[in-house]
Amino acid sequence: MRNELETALGTRGLRGLQAAGWMVVIALSLVLIRAGKDLFIPLVIALIGVYLIKILERWIGYAKISGRGLPQPAALALAFLAVIALSFLLFSIIAENAMRVAEFAPRYQSRLLAIQADLFLAIGFEQPPAIREFLGGFDIPGTVTVVATNLATLLKNAFLILIFGVFLLLESRFIPAKIAALFPDEDRRVRVQGILKRVDRDIQTYFGVKTAVSLVTAVLSYAVMKSINLDFAAFWALLVFILNFIPTIGSIFATVLPGLLALVQFEEWRPVVILVVGITVIQQVLGNIVEPNLMGITLNLSPLVVVISLLLWGMLWGVVGMFLCVPITVILVIVLANFPGTNWVAVLLSKDGTVRL
Repeated sequence: MRNELETALGTRGLRGLQAAGWMVVIALSLVLIRAGKDLFIPLVIALIGVYLIKILERWIGYAKISGRGLPQPAALALAFLAVIALSFLLFSIIAENAMRVAEFAPRYQSRLLAIQADLFLAIGFEQPPAIREFLGGFDIPGTVTVVATNLATLLKNAFLILIFGVFLLLESRFIPAKIAALFPDEDRRVRVQGILKRVDRDIQTYFGVKTAVSLVTAVLSYAVMKSINLDFAAFWALLVFILNFIPTIGSIFATVLPGLLALVQFEEWRPVVILVVGITVIQQVLGNIVEPNLMGITLNLSPLVVVISLLLWGMLWGVVGMFLCVPITVILVIVLANFPGTNWVAVLLSKDGTVRL
């Protein structure tokens, strides 16, 4: 069939037809992802949760009791309960602090307008109407409400995420048997198993190191915030933890957002400088020195790819999609890089063309 098509269309025509076919497939996939977001978002979160459980299970397995390690089922159960408990703790922190931020938002709004008026007065220029209208229309209470609504929707899907997570864990036990059935040829089966192990190892390495570094970053940032008595320090530390999963852009927002709150909360500049400098130093040391050494491989995503991914997944899945976009892209790049036929796509998505095969 392929030879007949090549004869009728020519090699160039056949390649054009294949490219058009892939464009149609991609377009239909995006439509399906957008239409099925209520199903896909919990599934992706559950998949990430399963990887975190597997990583924690491995760490728990290293513990020794009377010189013996915990049985694998006990380590898995402890890891599962720990991730569930931590998730509910994080959601409770978000819910409690989001309500309090909404209460204080009008005061922050007034303070922000006063600061920008004083700034233009100090430099001796009349405030341009366009800037005045832009800052005056920046609705802090409305922004908090939108974020809280998205988080409430995510919490509403917690049960579905839990169900998906349980079944993914149960299904993972049968993957070796399925691989054996799909690839009866031993050489091919060994090759496929090797590729899948590399993919699984790289994803676990990424999430394990990224989670540990993000947690340390959040704890140290919380210490800096508490040292200057910043409002809602726990909430902002949690936000630092989440934003740290977004390369380049995440660390900027993790510094700017608490810095803006400090700017409207305090009358003097000293606490603001302490906060911004402290969080910046923490981000630079952990993100540029500690994390690459622990991970062994750098993420190496193109900044343009990160921005496009943010816009694309934000358009498809809203605020939740913006938080999930980089983990999804990372998994995609790792999978593509480990298959020779799709390695070129991973190269295009990388920053400098260096990927690990």
